[in-house]
Amino acid sequence: MTHTDLNQEGQWPVFDEQSLFESTSREVAQHVEVAPEMARTTALGAMAMACQGVFDVAFPNGHKVPTSLNLLTIADSGERKTALENWFFNPIRDFQTAQKKERQRSIQIYQRKLKNWENDEKALQKKRNQAFVKDENLEEIERQQVKLDGQKPQPLRLRQLIYENVTPSALAFSLYENIPLACLVSSEAGNIFEGRAFQDLPMFNLIWSGSPIEVARRSTESFTLESPRLSLVLMAQPKVIDRFLEKRGSEARDNGFLSRLIVIKPVSRIGSRKGGRPVDPDTTKAFSDRVTHLLTEAFAILDSERQQRHILRFNPSAKMRWQEIQQSIEQDMAEHKQYYHARDHASKLIDNITRVAAILHAFEGYEGDINSDVLEYAYQLCKRYSNHYLKYLAGEPEIVTVTNELVREIRRLGSPGTERTFHFKKTPFLQKGRGQTRYPQKLDQALQLLTSLGHLRMIGPYDYEFSETILLHASPALKNGIDYHVNELLLFEQQEYQQTTGGRFNGHVEKNIHHSIPQIDIHANVIKPPYKSENR
Repeated sequence: MTHTDLNQEGQWPVFDEQSLFESTSREVAQHVEVAPEMARTTALGAMAMACQGVFDVAFPNGHKVPTSLNLLTIADSGERKTALENWFFNPIRDFQTAQKKERQRSIQIYQRKLKNWENDEKALQKKRNQAFVKDENLEEIERQQVKLDGQKPQPLRLRQLIYENVTPSALAFSLYENIPLACLVSSEAGNIFEGRAFQDLPMFNLIWSGSPIEVARRSTESFTLESPRLSLVLMAQPKVIDRFLEKRGSEARDNGFLSRLIVIKPVSRIGSRKGGRPVDPDTTKAFSDRVTHLLTEAFAILDSERQQRHILRFNPSAKMRWQEIQQSIEQDMAEHKQYYHARDHASKLIDNITRVAAILHAFEGYEGDINSDVLEYAYQLCKRYSNHYLKYLAGEPEIVTVTNELVREIRRLGSPGTERTFHFKKTPFLQKGRGQTRYPQKLDQALQLLTSLGHLRMIGPYDYEFSETILLHASPALKNGIDYHVNELLLFEQQEYQQTTGGRFNGHVEKNIHHSIPQIDIHANVIKPPYKSENR
């Protein structure tokens, strides 16, 4: 099993090429002509659906969680989302269809058994009435009635596994009335994000955790949904997600719904597709057979008296690695670290890593406990998903928004100096500044961030110097593009320190530009670099 370096843009970790997960994902990706990571994500959704009814997984401290996943793929129209979903979810739909047919066939048998039971009940009741009239002992008859009550035939429950658009209340009742095992699936999830399905986001959080759900009703009987298992496998266009975040982003972020999502925005293949190639039928059949086998086992557990799922655990070396990963995530939640502004997401990251590792282990049929290789792959994969969450779903931290505004205002209100610099005082920003730079506290925070990034320094009691490149000779305390992403500034990796002959110029310059004299429009107070970088 191997994985690639996550710091290399565009590369994703690769699982064992002989595994059902990796081999089927590659076959389908090449046939449908989508990015392999997009196929892997959809495959994980089908695998979670198959595993969640059979397995739970325990943290090293013993805490148990479901193997359900909430997956979101963000892709434009024409990215073949529906075709991809069909390849991985058709086995589940076929299994569901077969179960419904079996239920239909069982109805006649159930009705006959129920009629016989009702006749027996009437006979006992008649016997009891006669005994009551004769003032005979009713104890034995009533004991027989209690026994008969326990033998009342029950219809085979509707085995609905896939839901595509349903209200939260209807979903909860269906999971209670039928089977507490399902998947909310949509290759065009606009109707889910913008419809009634997500009216009750906290309910989906409870289900993700496997917690019981109390449903109180006015007109009908209230109920408790015990130990539900539900995965979300949703694909939606960027504009759908943008509208959802605009309308309900704060709510979904505050209640923890967003933080539980595994997010990917795959590289588009539109414009470079060549027709694909046929899939290997043996590979896809092996994947489908494994899905069917696990669903069959899940139903056997549901039909059993104890309804006890298997508990997956980590082996000793994997437990040590798990602790290291958890500690690394915790450290990245510190101030100015990767998850400082996304602590809610980071707090759920180790949970998702654990679930993905368990799903891979269980679906592949590996023996024993989860090993460190599987855990390491799950970690590398989920870190990549995490990067996409931060980039496409978390939203820009307020401090970054204000700092971007401040840089633009410095170019507008500051006095141009030499070597792509500006000089300014704070007062004009408080009086004439645009946006949030007019507020003293936020202005001070933005000034501090620019200082930490190396682009600002004080040159007098009230005077500041700002530079388009890093002012320091050494590396700054924080690096743009690593610790923060301020779009108005050059990335740290786009700059290099340079010292010219004779010491005429010592400082950082943009790579491949070296010491170029910038053009300055004095009237507009806007600096014009020799060329426009695509990352600026």
